Amino acid sequence: MDILEQKRRVITTAIIAVVLTGIVIAAIVATPLINQLHSQASRSAGNVADAKTQNIQATLDQHQDLARQTASRSELGRVMSEYVNGNLAVGVARTFSRPRLEDAANIIDNLAALIRYDASGEELVRVGPLAASLPGKITLPGGLDFREYRLANGETSKPLLHASGAIMHDGERVGTDLLLFDLSPLQGALLTNTWSNICILDDARTRRVELDPITQMPEVFPASECLTASERLTGDKQPRTFRLTDPDGASILAFMRPLGDYNWEVHMNSQFSEVYAQVTNDIIISIAIIALLSLVAGLVVWRSLQPLMHALVSQTSEIARSTEELRLAHQVFEHTQEAIAICKTDFTIVRANPAFLDRAQTTARELSGRNMMEFLDAGNQDRDPVGERLHRQLIAEGAWQGEVWLRNPKGEVFPNLLTVSAVRNNQGQISQYILTFSDISERVKNEKQMARLAHYDQLTGLPNRAALENYLQQAIEQARRSNGHFALMFLDLDKFKPVNDTHGHPVGDELLRVVAKRLKHCMRSGDIVGRTGGDEFVVITGPLNGDDGARHIAEKMIATLNEVFQIQGHTIGIGASVGIALYPDNGMTAEDLMREADAAMYRVKAGGRNNLAYA
Repeated sequence: MDILEQKRRVITTAIIAVVLTGIVIAAIVATPLINQLHSQASRSAGNVADAKTQNIQATLDQHQDLARQTASRSELGRVMSEYVNGNLAVGVARTFSRPRLEDAANIIDNLAALIRYDASGEELVRVGPLAASLPGKITLPGGLDFREYRLANGETSKPLLHASGAIMHDGERVGTDLLLFDLSPLQGALLTNTWSNICILDDARTRRVELDPITQMPEVFPASECLTASERLTGDKQPRTFRLTDPDGASILAFMRPLGDYNWEVHMNSQFSEVYAQVTNDIIISIAIIALLSLVAGLVVWRSLQPLMHALVSQTSEIARSTEELRLAHQVFEHTQEAIAICKTDFTIVRANPAFLDRAQTTARELSGRNMMEFLDAGNQDRDPVGERLHRQLIAEGAWQGEVWLRNPKGEVFPNLLTVSAVRNNQGQISQYILTFSDISERVKNEKQMARLAHYDQLTGLPNRAALENYLQQAIEQARRSNGHFALMFLDLDKFKPVNDTHGHPVGDELLRVVAKRLKHCMRSGDIVGRTGGDEFVVITGPLNGDDGARHIAEKMIATLNEVFQIQGHTIGIGASVGIALYPDNGMTAEDLMREADAAMYRVKAGGRNNLAYA
């Protein structure tokens, strides 16, 4: 044997020894490592299944809460109770329900239809985008359900999620609200990677909800093809993780999670090979490296595990982030935007929701034991105090609704529509009140603005023709009662048209505003000056002792308008012609006084202007 052959054998033997040593070391190291990594991968996949289940649960809870909220109005319970007991006609119940259901349907996302049933399960009213297209008879489900319907146009509806809320009154079920939603909110919860599938299986394990492979939208399918091979499942509802073999012989890691109180189950499966693919690749690489280079095996294993650990950390972080988003979403949909408080019969506050605490700028602890009347203010209403109005009507009718001002600790007040409903005990006695506040600040603001636009001239800010007619009628009635006197004056500006023609309408408008200010300075406390249009103004005086009072006011107006005006750099001179009608000498009705004052003013115009004349 030559030296080269010996060298070859030594090298070969050394290589084999190193490789065998590496294999032994790799086997010793890899066995517990494989078990640990498999456990971590299984737990990670289980965490995904748990997060998906929580997401689906929250989505179903949200829709069920919407159904409960729709059916929870105390006034609704009272009306439905009256109908069930035969004290209310079906037409009245439907008339009461329809606008309220339409209002609810307009603000609920993804709603296909909202149907109200009486206590016997007979349909009263239905609203919503698909209300007219759905079959005439829809049976109430026993609980949460998914159904498809043959529509009026011959098409089949997309699967609809059914959520129902019981309408209660005095502990008795008097009706049911059924809400039908499209399944688009479930799309995100059912989406997963390419080697995993997820579905929702009904309590009877006859149907499943799963994403359509083409449209990627939730659809209802037979349960025979459900992910976890239903024939392998037992009847218990406990969370389980197990290994299956699909019809093609591939191993499946399956997860079953119950959906709270709905008796539905979430099933997720992942291909066994894909779940452990990264783990398997890392172990094979580690063994190969240890076999070839045993001295650095530990370092190679550590480095090979880095991608896996990074993936696990990222996945865990994503699950935590999804859980937090789910919690926040649940909180948002759990609470109504309306401020609600529950009070004793003396209006001592028992409980209030977060919306009320926010609107009243207080806390639950600070609110405890306080009286609701501390937060109510009658505002500027010329009526009896709010508390007295509430007590009188509640004692008489058991309900009250009206506008109030809600006052916070800073003394700020905000207009609200307050609805108060009485809660009675088994003996028919009022035990509590439920107060619901709806913010109407924007509506009150708009009403004030519209009232101003309707009664005041936009250019000068003076009362307009409609307001002056009201003031004149009031002055006539007051004078008639007191046997008094007052004057009605028509004032028309002289030489105003040349101002517009020469200097333009902006200068003319500014001149009218200054004229209005000068005229107001000529008025006594009880006098009223307004603008009827163009360059025409009307004055309604307060009570007069004689004709001289009216003449004094008219002369004062003429004198102040004869003074030159400085408008936008222009020196302008005008005058005024005034016609005066006296009550009751020149007329006892508004029409007579206006006609006489107008005629007197035109006599001044014809006689040279810039003067006054009596009717």
